[in-house]
Amino acid sequence: MHNYEETKLLNFFNIAGIRFQNIAANDAIVNSKVTSMLNEGWELVNIVAGVESVGSKDDSHGIFVTRFYFKRSN
Repeated sequence: MHNYEETKLLNFFNIAGIRFQNIAANDAIVNSKVTSMLNEGWELVNIVAGVESVGSKDDSHGIFVTRFYFKRSN
């Protein structure tokens, strides 16, 4: 059985453009989560990044996903 946990991150964009403070905050959130899991005895075994979009010049939507896979011996 697999248990998955999702960590919510802040949006990079708003109506005015890129929110650089959110990029820095997201980096800190991810780093903190990975460090915490390593300290709890988890082993980072794989990182997978993916992008989903139409890819045309009119495409203003996309999904960017990074998955961190951990394992821990019982």
